[in-house]
Formats: sequence, C-alpha cells, structure tokens
Amino acid sequence: MEDILVPKERTDAVVFIGVDRRENVEFIKVYAVSEKAALEALEAFMNARGLHPADYRLVSRGFEETAGRRAITTRTEERLSALASRLGLKLLSNGVLHTGDAEELYQLTLLSEELYGRLNEKRSPGGRGKRKRGLAISIQKALELGLPALVVNFRGINLEPLIPKGAVLLREPSPTEALKVMREKVVVVETVWPDRYAGLPFAVRINLPPLSREEFAGELSERLGFSVDPGLFEDYPEWLLNYRNIDSLVEIVEKLVEGGMDKETALETAVMLNLGFIPSDFEGLEG
Repeated sequence: MEDILVPKERTDAVVFIGVDRRENVEFIKVYAVSEKAALEALEAFMNARGLHPADYRLVSRGFEETAGRRAITTRTEERLSALASRLGLKLLSNGVLHTGDAEELYQLTLLSEELYGRLNEKRSPGGRGKRKRGLAISIQKALELGLPALVVNFRGINLEPLIPKGAVLLREPSPTEALKVMREKVVVVETVWPDRYAGLPFAVRINLPPLSREEFAGELSERLGFSVDPGLFEDYPEWLLNYRNIDSLVEIVEKLVEGGMDKETALETAVMLNLGFIPSDFEGLEG
C-alpha cells in the first residue's frame, strides 16, 4: 500500500476522510474486503499522512451489507457526504473500491478527539436534558426488567451470570437472527458493533465503555501479582482495553514464564505480541 494516498481503482480497501479548511483530518472511514485489509489500510494511511492514532477515537467497526453496490465511491456514499457537509468538512477518498460479488464489506470509522468532543457537547444539553444523579441502576437490575436489551460491551465483562432466567444471550447475531428470536423470547444482544442493530426494537440499551488504561493496568497487576505501569498500554487502541484481553495477556505471560522468562519481561513481550509486533530478539521463531 505504498500508494495509499494516490486516488486509484482498488480491490482491497478504500479510505474516506473529512477535512476542514486547514486540511486537518477530522474523521476517517475505511471500507475493505476484510478486517485485516481495513486495519492495514488505516495504518498505512495514518503513517502516510503523519497522523497519530491517539488523536482519534474508534466509534464504529464491523461488517456492512453492500446492498448490490458494485463500487464504493464518494458519489455512492451519499450519507457520508451529507455528514461531512453538516460538519463543515470536505469529503475526500483515495479512489474507488470495486466490490465484485462481495455481499458485505468491513468498515472502520474514527473521529478526531476534537470532533468527538464537539459532538458530545451537542448531545448533552443543559437543564432537563442532563441525566440526574441517583437514577442509575445496576446492569443486572436493568436486564431483570425482562425487556429486549442491547448491551454494547466494549469492557468485555462476562454477561452470562447477569442474564435473567428465561432470557437468551446472543453474541454478535445477524440482525435477522436477533429479530427472529426476539419475536419469541426475551433477547439480550451483546455486541461491539451497535450500528448493525440500529433498526431493531430494543427497549433497553446499555453501553459499557472500555477500561481506562489505569483500570486495565490495575486489573493486570492483581492477576499477575506485580505492579503494572499504565504507560505500557499507551499505544493500545480502545477496543483492546477490556477484561477478555486481560485474560489473553495473562495466558501469554503464563506460557512465557513456563518457558523460563521472568514475569516483567514476559508481560512486555505479551503486549508486543498482543499488538501484532514480533520482537526482533525473540528466540525460537525459525525453529
């Protein structure tokens, strides 16, 4: 993807951006034939433009139906173009993505932290619009209402013990499957791609944000038995800051320690492996 900034016809991934008058990139949307292709295109684009991942927030990811579209261009993306226009941004892309016979594409959408903050301010009006203190209830109590619920579980907590008797927990079902089961039973849908279920009639919606880096490091400290510096996870994207990924890191550390590595070094190595970086001095990869 050396020519990631050059507009051209593509078959793997296409990148759309919204830029302001100063050419600042305020949002990024990638369409690709797979999650791997989307992540590779995003990384290549950000490197080529000199953008820092920490300046952007992932707001949506997952598969979208192509709805018979044979190509994805700035002209076909009317909703994206309208969004850019409302935000006072110009929509640009690095070409045309030919979808062939694909029935769905993987997408990633990121907003700059500045734009994300501005949008949140607009969604949080003063006065009666503010959430009152003391009205919060536990996740379990909310689910025990016995109503169809959508749980956006970026935190990666185990929902199974919280599901009331008679309810069905579905993890990332297709919208069609969720709606079918919803007609017969009380359904709790667990997802990290909430946009897929925008049209379904959920009475309860619960959003569990990712752990903070401090919370993530604190949980790992308890699991591993030594103090873990939150700075170790400075480059971590938000979608990795969850309890399930803590389990994965602990499992990697335990395997490395069994092989004779000390815990601190094992954790640093586990973090690199978890992020997709193979340390150059890691022994035994060729054997």
